[in-house]
Amino acid sequence: MMPPPRRLLRFAHRAATLTGLRLALFAALALAASWRPLQQAGGMNDFRDAHLLHSYEDAGTRTVTHYGQLPLWNPWACGGQYAIGSPQTRVASPTLLVSTLMGARPAEPLLLWAFLVLGMEGFFHYARRRVGSALGALAAAPLFGLAGFTALSWSIGWLNFAGFLLLPWLLWGTRRAAEGHLRGAAVVAGVFALLLGFGGTYPVPMGALFVALEAGRTLHGLRGTARRKSALWGLGVTALFTLGACAFRLWPLVETMRSAPRIMAGTPGNSAEELARMLLQLPARSGHSDPGNFFLAPAVLALIPLAAWAWRRALYPAVLASLCVWMAAGYSATPSLFGALRLLPVFGTLRYPERFLVPAGFFLAELVALGLAVLLVRVWRVPPARTAASWWPTAAAVACVVIAVGWGFQVRAFDRLSRWSQMVPSPGPIPEEAERPFAQARGNRWAQGYFLALNRGSIACGEAWPVPMSERLRGDLPQEEYLEDVSAGTARRVEWTPNRVTVDVTATRPTVLLVNQNWHPGWKSSEGEVVSHQGLLGVRVAEGTHRVVLRFLPRSGLGGAGVSALAWLGMGLVAWRLRGRLGLAAIGVASVPLAAWGVLLATSTEPVARAVPLNPDGTPMFVTAPPSDAKRLDAKFDVPVELVAAEVPSAPDAEGLIHMVLYWRVTGPVHRSVGVFVHLPGPPGSKRKNADHPVLGGTFFLAGAPRDVLLRDAFSVNTKDWDGGERKVLVGLWRAGGDGSRIGGRGADGKPLTSSHVEAGTLTVPPKPQSEEKP
Repeated sequence: MMPPPRRLLRFAHRAATLTGLRLALFAALALAASWRPLQQAGGMNDFRDAHLLHSYEDAGTRTVTHYGQLPLWNPWACGGQYAIGSPQTRVASPTLLVSTLMGARPAEPLLLWAFLVLGMEGFFHYARRRVGSALGALAAAPLFGLAGFTALSWSIGWLNFAGFLLLPWLLWGTRRAAEGHLRGAAVVAGVFALLLGFGGTYPVPMGALFVALEAGRTLHGLRGTARRKSALWGLGVTALFTLGACAFRLWPLVETMRSAPRIMAGTPGNSAEELARMLLQLPARSGHSDPGNFFLAPAVLALIPLAAWAWRRALYPAVLASLCVWMAAGYSATPSLFGALRLLPVFGTLRYPERFLVPAGFFLAELVALGLAVLLVRVWRVPPARTAASWWPTAAAVACVVIAVGWGFQVRAFDRLSRWSQMVPSPGPIPEEAERPFAQARGNRWAQGYFLALNRGSIACGEAWPVPMSERLRGDLPQEEYLEDVSAGTARRVEWTPNRVTVDVTATRPTVLLVNQNWHPGWKSSEGEVVSHQGLLGVRVAEGTHRVVLRFLPRSGLGGAGVSALAWLGMGLVAWRLRGRLGLAAIGVASVPLAAWGVLLATSTEPVARAVPLNPDGTPMFVTAPPSDAKRLDAKFDVPVELVAAEVPSAPDAEGLIHMVLYWRVTGPVHRSVGVFVHLPGPPGSKRKNADHPVLGGTFFLAGAPRDVLLRDAFSVNTKDWDGGERKVLVGLWRAGGDGSRIGGRGADGKPLTSSHVEAGTLTVPPKPQSEEKP
């Protein structure tokens, strides 16, 4: 008779292979983890980011349910913005159907639960193929699927970060596509399309990075075999189909980034101790503190050393987990792998390096699955007759119990992190729907959840990228559609919807009809010519009586949707006519949507809606000359950058702030790593203060700044914790994302700069009052 531990393991293995039973387990674990969010379904998350991001989903849902239109334009945000071109919106995802059916707020916890189940099931399929054990894959799946960051993301309104849970499906699909299966290509294309539509500003570029590494891992494993060539064909078809399938969202995003690039600056970093606490410390019951944000049950991680017995399989996930932790250290690590990654296109928009702990947890979970698989191999190798004399079955059974306990800790950590949300129970103070004509309001970027119910737009914008906004937007107009010259006639609104506005105009002479929304090239008119009137949406109309019908028909959105439809039709054709073979013929079919995309780009052109570059204090970045009271410097560095002048106050203002301005000119190509250093050495015995910044005015890296234009770089420094005394302001350039070295140059007199810096001015910090001095 088979001993109890062995029977238990045999039963667990069989249960792991049963899809229905496995999904029931994952669903139950996800339900336990997301129980609190589900209880609060319909409530308002009062955290500022949640207000902003949820308002986008609410706007998309409202556009579909109230007006029967696709959510292409969002008039309620930032004075009107291109909804599917905004990186953080979720309105281009199939999940909008759930929001439409249930309501935007009630749908969020249900989507969270669904992503948890998908994440665990995806990890199971990926890990089972990589470690060869269904039970090992099942045991480790909740370790990744219930990682703390998903709960934290939900609690502060970042539901789009749940897209990280689809990473295993991307890697599984890449492996299957390399094996020649069309299903793998379809999964990769579908998941990337979903992530893009779901606002995956981090999951998409990071997922693409690990897909490329997985492709390399698979090809390396096939080196010297005939299957390697077919794997290359399969991966090529996958890449082409993925680009085509994502065109519906990718084209609008590229258009947006071209008009107003999303700049993420700073040099964030995390120490090894901080990273260990994020991963291993059980989160607190409340408060947004770093420890435990990416919690993985430490007891379960104890199985990782067992993976060393299968070191060939363990090598890749071990190396990747180490690289991810190195990346998560950010600029605290020397050299900084995260800093090097940010030099690449697209990855420069990543701001928080600790998010690489999510893929680190994924590869650690793979090592856990492999460790248990190694243990189970030892169990199955023991003949049944000798099982009673062997300790392997008992050890494996104990490991399974430890893992099950670890699941409990994962659920507990998830619940604690979800309690950090600032939920206002429904109905609470949530405003009731009010049937009133749409109008813009001054708004509040951190309380936008209150405006949509009142059918009011917010011209206070809280986006992380510079939205092209007109300075002529108003929140106090008696009517939203009016004539530029009020004496030229009348304008009367007939119909208003997000994507269509109808106005009756009676003009006694040619004039311009203005709409109190931002202009975008996607707006078309039945009468006259659509124009940008200082960034405001306008239509030139002739003398007479006209019914002007404005429709939002963006080339990138509609054309991209057509390209994506072609891609999915092509995939169906490969499945039907080519029986799913990913060879040369499939390459040809997959190229058709991209060729159509190229034709659309070549045959139809549109102007670009440009954001006006502004400093954080709202002052313009482009100026014709420095003011007369600015100190002329005329320093030229060994890269094509000039420091023309500077404004340095003699002392801080009443709030202890120093407002400084540097005037730069870029005359040629500059490496992406070059940044500005500002050092303020103090009197003897005091520490030097810094105001280094790689981005001018929060808008341009020197590498991406316009050429031969005078750039006004305004920034402020808080001196409240500074020692009193005189400080010089020393300015120069350094390789912020490189080796950290300074860049030499010459002053206005042509002589080399001392210590590679320019003295831009001197200021005096008053001594602290005696009551504020440290004891």
